[in-house]
Amino acid sequence: MVVSRGGAPERKLRIQRPDLVVDAPFEHASYFFSTDASSRGPKAYDQYVLSGASPPNQITLNDVTAINQTMRARAPHGDWLSVIAEGVLPELSAIPEDCDLFLASEEMWLSERIPERLTELFGAVLGPGIGISRATKVLHIKRPRLVPVCDSNVLSLMGIPGSDDRSAVALIQHLRDQRSLLTQPLLGLQRRLADAGYPRTLVRIADALIWSSHPDTWMARRADTPRIKIPAI
Repeated sequence: MVVSRGGAPERKLRIQRPDLVVDAPFEHASYFFSTDASSRGPKAYDQYVLSGASPPNQITLNDVTAINQTMRARAPHGDWLSVIAEGVLPELSAIPEDCDLFLASEEMWLSERIPERLTELFGAVLGPGIGISRATKVLHIKRPRLVPVCDSNVLSLMGIPGSDDRSAVALIQHLRDQRSLLTQPLLGLQRRLADAGYPRTLVRIADALIWSSHPDTWMARRADTPRIKIPAI
């Protein structure tokens, strides 16, 4: 219990984490998408996602190749064979293909039980050799509007402990909870990026901004006037 200066007991003490503030978000995002190997070139990961060539409800060897080529995954094919052999995954089929983390209605989010279904999906994919980083890189291909690419850098910047299925779902739900603050700025960024030749989903723009802001990544932060706040959990 905390006692206020007036002597009355306070029921809550809020200690806020600093928000992640991305300086000059359009310049930052366009620099990332025009420079990072995952985004530029015909074999780039983002081009594979945009092509729609991957079946939405099953994981294939081509998906693993895609994350290895330009997403720094280094995922041995053998680690994925059992998941690939499953064919259509019921945990994927249970999640609507067009479900958008930021734009889905609250009615859809709740009626489709999206957090619970995501937990089941990650549980079906995670395993020996397949951690949260590799899993989200593949699952973003399947649900590019819903699943952000996520690794320990992204989780730490968002103040989320661990790196398991619960951590990934916590990140998704946290971004969902911040949609009233993030959706309009991200939509504006999406339009400008598309005009510049980089069509990307809102969730991909968000995860790229978060990841590339971490001091341990290759991309130094770029300073300017416009800002977008991504509150920590």
